[in-house]
Amino acid sequence: MTSALDLHARPNTIGHSILQAAQKWPDRTAFILGDRQASHAEFARQTIACARNLLALGIQPGEHIGILMPNSWEYAILVGAINMIGACAVVLNARYRGEDLQYVLRHAEITELFITGAARPHLDLRALLCSQFPELGKWRAGEELRVEAAPRLLSVFHFNARDEDKWPTEVEFEKGGLNISNEMLAERVAAVSPDDTAMIIFSSGTTAQPKACMISHGVVEEVAGAIAERLELAEEDVFWDPLPLYHLSSHLPLNACRLVGATFVCQTHFQAGPALEEIARTGATICYSAFPALTAAMIDHRDFKRHNLSRLRLMINIGAPDLLRKFAEAIPQATQIGCYGLTESGGISAMASPHDTLDQRVERVGKPLRTHRIRIVDPETLEELPTGVKGEIQIAGPLFSGYFKDEEQTAKTMLPGGWLRSGDTGWIDEDGQLAYGGRIKDMLKIGGENVAAVEVEGFLSRHPKIKMAQIIGAPDDRLVEVVAAYIELKFGETMSEAEVIEYCAGNIASYKVPRYVRFVTEWPMSATKIQKFKLSESFVPDGKIDVGAYMGKK
Repeated sequence: MTSALDLHARPNTIGHSILQAAQKWPDRTAFILGDRQASHAEFARQTIACARNLLALGIQPGEHIGILMPNSWEYAILVGAINMIGACAVVLNARYRGEDLQYVLRHAEITELFITGAARPHLDLRALLCSQFPELGKWRAGEELRVEAAPRLLSVFHFNARDEDKWPTEVEFEKGGLNISNEMLAERVAAVSPDDTAMIIFSSGTTAQPKACMISHGVVEEVAGAIAERLELAEEDVFWDPLPLYHLSSHLPLNACRLVGATFVCQTHFQAGPALEEIARTGATICYSAFPALTAAMIDHRDFKRHNLSRLRLMINIGAPDLLRKFAEAIPQATQIGCYGLTESGGISAMASPHDTLDQRVERVGKPLRTHRIRIVDPETLEELPTGVKGEIQIAGPLFSGYFKDEEQTAKTMLPGGWLRSGDTGWIDEDGQLAYGGRIKDMLKIGGENVAAVEVEGFLSRHPKIKMAQIIGAPDDRLVEVVAAYIELKFGETMSEAEVIEYCAGNIASYKVPRYVRFVTEWPMSATKIQKFKLSESFVPDGKIDVGAYMGKK
């Protein structure tokens, strides 16, 4: 049977990183998920076996293979195997429902789809698919599959489903690989190019329809290498990452760990209590919770102080400066690291250094990685702006290859000369650090005044009772729009609208004070981000607050 020592992949491909890690650090732990773990050699062995099974299905280079699962062991192996043989892994958001699910399966031209039953009854992916594609309810393994809404789909494999008696399972999947020759496998692995598309990752869904970002092997490997350098990642590191495998925020650290022989710790789904226990149990040195909702949930958890997190040396988060200072104070032994990027820019384009000052690390998002260049332009004229002047962030370097089957949107995003329009605002300071100013479209226009939502969110997050705040614009007859604040409180806290307004009145400009306050206990989420557009869609302008009455008290 072929081993990692027998296969040769081209440098700067995902298959190469898997094989090289197995050769350099065969016995070091590569991957941990729940109570399972594998060394780099064992992970490569399982990936190679899976690659054989994929070849037995007749999968061709560049073919689109879909994965619709929450994080799981099979997910990680499948992505590596698909990439190893030069096919494209279409990593689908397990939250997709209804029209979104129909759209992504059809648009991505998926031929083989892999799902799991492991998340039932919470998430029954089989039932979900049958509700959107009725033909699947009658289909049996061995029969020709014809799905009108997804005409390229040939079959669906249902893993971890012992009661499955119609669709093929991992049992059928694992039989075919025994007939694949070593020569065929070696030829396919060696043929993969850094320019080949490794993944299609759909945008987060904050637009009307998800956009299919094509990400090449070379982009993943180049950005992963730059991240490893910036974080000074070493083989002794244990990189804890609860983020989904349908997002670059997992694949970049996973591949960075392979480049240095470090350990990557993955979660099936995030829960604050189990997360804290796992960070302590695995001896994690880097925590990549990334998004404020996750970090705040852990810090606010009743068992937070009980766990030994002493090995943590870095904590990677994005968010408002005041919130990041809170995080830094809560876990003082871990250096707070900020970063910036988007799927189209290869996931991460700028990142703080552990050697930056605290102010830099919470008020800025770092300097560009060695792989990227960043400039600030006027969003209307596209003329480059001088240091310290706020404008649109544009990025050059390892970028996505475009939106699959959407040349029009690609042309709007990519400019001549290789510059990507981010849709974000920011500026570069005199030290070359990038400051993030929020989305261009996440700006409120209040009586002629421009207000960045992040400004008010940062102010509210400083209140000792407030765990998280999100700001949207609410329509207003006089001022065009005003601030509406959605607030999640810390565990056990209570707060009234009046307390919120009293906290703001006299401390921020009067036009920034919320006219509406909504307390929430959960947020509408995409893969990793709060979907503000859903807050706006469900907003009802009742209960408007007379802020003037409070201003007079100050």
